[in-house]
Amino acid sequence: MMKFKQFVAEQDNLEERLVRKGVVATYATQGKRHGDKAIQQYNNAKTVFTSSLNKSSTDEKVDGLIKVILAMNDGLISTRHQIGSVSAQITALSVL
Repeated sequence: MMKFKQFVAEQDNLEERLVRKGVVATYATQGKRHGDKAIQQYNNAKTVFTSSLNKSSTDEKVDGLIKVILAMNDGLISTRHQIGSVSAQITALSVL
């Protein structure tokens, strides 16, 4: 027969595993969201860059390049957030 302390310890382990699985799922969702956002920002940069090639004035081209650089920076930031979410997910999984 199981002692009460063993029963309580077993229940704590079950709850902890359930919480960790929830945390892993949350980090996975965040990683996907950040990755989708990065793709959107990279595509925006590509669109702006392509459209700025057709501009005739140098000022319009420079303004387009500034927009491209800003969109690329936003995409890189989102990629960094995605990497952080995936790292946290792996860390939480390794403890399971």
